[in-house]
Amino acid sequence: MTRPLRYSILVLASLTLLAALAPISLSYAADPLTQANIYLYPKPHKVSDLVLKTPTGQTISLNDYKGKVVLLHFWSITCPACKIEEPRLESLRRAYSGSGLEILGVNLVDSPTAIQRFAATNRTPFSILFDGGRGFGLQVVEMAGKRTAFLVNPQKEAILEVPGFPTTYIVDCRGSAIGYSVGPAKWDDVSAQAMLQKLIVEGRTCVSQKTEQTDRRYSMQ
Repeated sequence: MTRPLRYSILVLASLTLLAALAPISLSYAADPLTQANIYLYPKPHKVSDLVLKTPTGQTISLNDYKGKVVLLHFWSITCPACKIEEPRLESLRRAYSGSGLEILGVNLVDSPTAIQRFAATNRTPFSILFDGGRGFGLQVVEMAGKRTAFLVNPQKEAILEVPGFPTTYIVDCRGSAIGYSVGPAKWDDVSAQAMLQKLIVEGRTCVSQKTEQTDRRYSMQ
């Protein structure tokens, strides 16, 4: 993972990697959530902590959101598909932000200056976060002859796969990823709403519960 980051590889063309990364059976394809472009893991896995900054200079840790449901949304300023998804995320924010849902928009490709300028002149349905010098970033790699990218920590360990923009991970109240979406998800779909509502309800009682999920630092698979 020592290759330089090439932003152009992370454009929407990368979305076609989903079929290769997560082949689905006929029965799985019939799942209503897949029709909304949302895919659940057979088993949740713990997400390593992510420490980023806001445009106002505040430091934010993913661990700060234990007890809440988090949509960890990877985006870029010039991403057309991100704009398509924004109204759906705005609807979620209005419906659930006071009930235990947080939407964190992580931008690790645009410069901090560009992100701060964008944040000052644009309203987004998520909290804007970027690396503030801690060493978190996206690293492009080749897998099975295809290129994808991974979120890496300061030790260059791969935490989550980000094959294209937008990529969104659904993180439960224990800090475990339970599913993901690559490309615009239909968050207004009935099945998506039911899934989020269930997670939010669980979040009201899970804070004191211990989890034995393994801290896994690699792919969507």
